[in-house]
Parts: sequence; C-alpha cells; structure tokens
Amino acid sequence: MSRKNHQWINGRLLQTDKRFSQLKGTQKEKISGWLYTEYKRIYDQVGKPPDARHNDKILDSAFTKIDAAEIWIPHGEVRQYFYSRKNSFRKRYEKEKRRGDAQEESSSAKENIN
Repeated sequence: MSRKNHQWINGRLLQTDKRFSQLKGTQKEKISGWLYTEYKRIYDQVGKPPDARHNDKILDSAFTKIDAAEIWIPHGEVRQYFYSRKNSFRKRYEKEKRRGDAQEESSSAKENIN
C-alpha cells in the first residue's frame, strides 16, 4: 500500500483508504440508519427478507444519501458493513414487526370489549 493516501478533492483533503471504523459516531449512525430504512422499505415491498438481488438497490439508495451528506467513505467499506449487518437488520425488523402486530391485537381486543 502506498504511503500517499490523501488527495485534494473538491477543495478538501480526503483520506482515500478510510475505514468505516474511522468515521465519527454520528456518521456511522446516519449510515446505519439509512441502510436499515432502505432494508425495511424493500422488506415491506417484497414481503420477505431482501435477498442478494436487492442488495444493490439498498446500497445505491444509501450511497446517494451518503454523498448528499458529504460523508467521504469508500463504497467498498459501506458494502462490507452492510453485508456484516444484514442479518441484524432482519432480526431487528422482524422484532419490530412482531411488537407492532402484538400492539394491534391488544388494541383490537380492547375495542371488542367496549
């Protein structure tokens, strides 16, 4: 690996080999939130967990938001992060969905009593 890993891009000095772990906490949270939101949207649209065919749609949407927020991170790092968190996103979504269904059942049961 070359020792020159910084470049001037759009008037800013950027590290070209930045890792996801080197981002600020708020930047990591934003990116994770964008990935999860898009994962959830695709899950609702398809009706089942998004498979490999939908990965590019999820990542493209997140990359658009990352670029708009002017967060500089190599796309490969975000892709790697998404693949490592994909199972966690599925579990989180299914847990939220079960909790929402349980609340709907309890509220409909209360309405039937009244």
